[in-house]
Formats: sequence, structure tokens, C-alpha cells
Amino acid sequence: MTQDVSGWLNDVLPKYQTLTSLVSSIMASLMQGEKIEYLAISTRVKEYESALEKVKRKSYTAPKEQLTDLGGIRIIVFFESDLVRVAKLIKESFTVDENHSGDKKRQMSVDQTGYRSLHFVCDMGEARFLLPEYKNLKGLKFEFQVRTVLQHAWAELAHDRNYKFVGKLPEDAERKLYLYAGMLELADKGLDELSREMDAHIEQTQEDIKSGFLGSPIDSVGLFTFVEEWASRNGIHLRSIHPKSGFGDLISELNSFGVHTLAQLMAIVPTDYHEHVNDELTIYGVVRDWMLIKDWRGFSERVNYDWVYVDNGGDPLWKYLSQEEQREFREVFTVVPRGDDWDS
Repeated sequence: MTQDVSGWLNDVLPKYQTLTSLVSSIMASLMQGEKIEYLAISTRVKEYESALEKVKRKSYTAPKEQLTDLGGIRIIVFFESDLVRVAKLIKESFTVDENHSGDKKRQMSVDQTGYRSLHFVCDMGEARFLLPEYKNLKGLKFEFQVRTVLQHAWAELAHDRNYKFVGKLPEDAERKLYLYAGMLELADKGLDELSREMDAHIEQTQEDIKSGFLGSPIDSVGLFTFVEEWASRNGIHLRSIHPKSGFGDLISELNSFGVHTLAQLMAIVPTDYHEHVNDELTIYGVVRDWMLIKDWRGFSERVNYDWVYVDNGGDPLWKYLSQEEQREFREVFTVVPRGDDWDS
């Protein structure tokens, strides 16, 4: 038996390198299509000695069927609600062996906390095995492990890596360990709830701005949505800056300038500004232009800023300043021509 298993492992393990790489690529594409953000997708193939040791330790009589973890794909997402979405993708895209799959959390009793993850044993599915590139992978099962970031942190700390917390601990240490695990679980749920609240806030902000309600205080979501809506309405394409940048510095400048709501922001937008915009401007350049056009002297007095004004040539700002004001402006602000080392 050992000799047969040894030969089989030598033959099959290289195939798992190909298999796990393919599955990882498929999942990355599927998750991108569903707009599911994730921290990491990693793969691993069990080493020969480890696989052979497990066969002996478990006294497997049919290792080709019983060894379902020779290849694994671990997916780490940010929020608990994403676990459900990833599980749905896996079930729709692969053939799941329900007898060997499950939710580790559901397997724990109600008074337990700790290591949790979704666990699926799958194969590529009959439809793919009809394609030449998948033909040699037929019959190979692999496992998915799907965790949140905090679940992964717990597993790495108390299960996978840290020898200090493995095995039977002193009673007080064990109690503390599971107390902290419970805190992580609460944090996981709290972050998921906060994520849903932010999704609702983004949706509501977009609806408010489109309907003309601008009474909300300016935050990152509102500022980005307002400028994007203004640009779209006027047929303007600004240089892209992802809202993940936060715009905290720009919002601080607006507040110091006296602009705290979207309605106040709307009030300082020159009615004909859109006629002078060029494609070199970003949300930063546009909003700062609005403040400078409104009152550049007041801006220099009230706002703490750490940027220089990059002149792209034909900037909208100059349309609103007389020659004398332009000279004064250049004496107050550092103005540089656009180059590779500067951004607007």
C-alpha cells in the first residue's frame, strides 16, 4: 500500500501545483466581477512527506479518495457578509463535496469562540473536464478555506503558527485566550455592520445629491460624489483620483475656508467654471480653484495648506483674476509650471 501511495503522490502532487494556480486565478476573476474586495488569495500544495505521514496517521485505506486537502486555496476577505458572497460563488462555479465541507463556526457549541472559517472540498466540475486544458485534472479534489481578516488573525495566532497558544494551556491563560477570541468575533460583526452602514450612507448621499438636497456636512463620500456629479452634468472628464484617498486634507481646507456643507460648496462654484476646465485637473485642482476664485486672499489668511499651485498653462483660475491680481497671487502663493515632478 505504502509503495502504491508513494508512486501516486509523486505523480499527482505536480498536478496540484497547476490545479491550485488555475483555481486561484478563476476565483480572483470571479470576485473581481462581483466587486468583492479581498485581502489575499493564496495557494498551497501539501508536501510529499506531510501527505504520506497523514495517510499513515489516519490509517487511510483509500487515500486517493480520503486525501481531500492535497491542494488548498485560502481566501481572506474583509467582512463577514463577504463570506456568504464568496461561498455562493464557490458553489456556483465548482462541484462541492458537501460531505467534507462545512462552516467551522457552526461546528462549535454556543459557548465556544475561536478558530472559524468556511471550508469547502471541491473539484473543477464536469463542464470544465470536457475542455482539453482541464482533462488531466479530473478526479483531483482541493479545498477552499475562506476567512475574514480577523478570523485569519485568530487562526494564525492560536491555531496555525504560534506554538505558545497550541495545546492545553494554563486555565487562566486559556480563559483569557478565548475571551480575546470573543472580542475579535464581536469586532468582526461590528465592522461588518459598519460596512453595511457605510454602503447605505454612500447610496443615500448619491440619491440626495442627484435630487438636489445638499444640506449634509461635507465628508469624503459627499465631496467625491458632489464633484463627480458636477463633472458628469457638465460633460467634464477629470483626472481620476480614487475616493479611497479620503480627501481629508481637502475637506480640512474647505472647513477652514468656511465651507462645511455641500450647499455651501455649491454656492462658491462659479457658474461658468465648467467652460474653462481642462483635462489636467483633478478633484483637488477643481475644488481649490473654486475656493481661490471665490476669495484667494481669504484662503491664504485662513487656510493652513502645504501645496504649491501648479500652472498647467491656461488654468481656469487665471480667467477670473486681473493681471494685477495675478501678480499679487504669485507673490502670495508658490506657482510652478507643470512638470513630471508636480501634480495639480
